[in-house]
Amino acid sequence: MKTAGNCRSLVMFRVFVICLCLLAAGGAAARCTGTDMRDRLTPEAEARLTREIKQVPFAYGNHWVATKGNRRIHVIGTQHTGDSRMRAAMRNLTPVIRSADAVLLEVTQQKLATLDTVLRSTPGLLTIPKGPGLDTMMRAEDWRLLSVRMAMHGVDERVLARMQPWFISMSLSTSGCGGRGLFAYRGLDDRIEKIAIRAKVPIGSLENVGDGMRALSAIPIRDQIQLLLLDLKSEVNYDDQVVTMANAYFEQRLAEAMLIESWTLYRDLKISRSEVTRLLRQFDAHILDRRNRAWMPVILASDAPVLVVAVGAAHLPGKTGILNLLKRQGYSLSRADF
Repeated sequence: MKTAGNCRSLVMFRVFVICLCLLAAGGAAARCTGTDMRDRLTPEAEARLTREIKQVPFAYGNHWVATKGNRRIHVIGTQHTGDSRMRAAMRNLTPVIRSADAVLLEVTQQKLATLDTVLRSTPGLLTIPKGPGLDTMMRAEDWRLLSVRMAMHGVDERVLARMQPWFISMSLSTSGCGGRGLFAYRGLDDRIEKIAIRAKVPIGSLENVGDGMRALSAIPIRDQIQLLLLDLKSEVNYDDQVVTMANAYFEQRLAEAMLIESWTLYRDLKISRSEVTRLLRQFDAHILDRRNRAWMPVILASDAPVLVVAVGAAHLPGKTGILNLLKRQGYSLSRADF
C-alpha cells in the first residue's frame, strides 16, 4: 500500500516530468541569429588563439586511429545534435564502422530508453532531493528573477525550487541554431549506432544512463547557482557560441571554439575572468575529464582487435582528453579521414 508521502512524491515526479518536456521544447521555434566569432577576431585575439592552441594536445581532428601492437582503436569525435553536414562525414566513416569488430558509444539507444526508470529511481540526478531549495539558497531578488523567467515556460515555483541549477541553466541555453540540451541527442552518435546495428557489429556503452547528469550534479551547488545566475543575466548572444562550435566542429577545429567560448562567456557581466575561468574549468573537470578517465578502463578492457570509440568531440583534445590518455597507455596516434 502506498503511503501519503509516496503519493506526494509520485505527483511531484509527474509534475517535474511535465516541466522537463516544456523545457526541452523551449526555443524550438526560435530563429538563429548567430555568426561565427572566429570571423571577427581582432589581430590580438588571433595571436592569442595561436599561442593558446599550441598548448592543447590533439587540438585538431575528429577522427584518429590509436595503434598498439595488433590493436587499432578508431576514436571519432561526434556532435550530439543533428546537422546536414554529417552526411559527408558518414560517407567516410561508414566503411570504418562496418569493418570494426565492436563499437563503443557514450550510451547506446537501448540504454537511453531506460532514462525514465533511472530518473524515477534516482531523483537526485535532476532535483535537490533534500535540504534547502533554491528559493532559500538564492538571494531574494535573484530568486524572483529566476521565478519570473521560468514561469514563462510554465514551471511552477515549487518544482523550480527543487531543480538542479545545472539543468535550469541548460534549459535557459536553448537556441534557434540547434541549441544544446539534455534531450537534443539526434546526431552523429545515432548515425554511427544505426550503421553498426545494420552491419551486425556489436555495440556497447562507455557509461551508464545518467552518468553525465551525475557528473553535473556533483558540481558544488553554490557554483551551480553562480553559473545559473550568469546564464540568467548575461545578454551575450548564445547563438554565436552555437554557430562557432558547429562550424569549428565540421572544420575539425573544435578546440579553437572551446577556447573562444572561455574568453567570451559572460563578458558583459561584472565578474572577474579568473572566476569565470575557475567555474568553467570545474565544469569541464566534471563533465569531460572525470568521465574520460572513467571510460579508459572500458576501452582498454575491450578485446576487439579493431574498435570504434565514438564520443562527443570535446572529449578528444586536451591533456585529459581521450587521445592523450591513450597516448599515455603506449598507443601511437595518427589522424584519419572524417
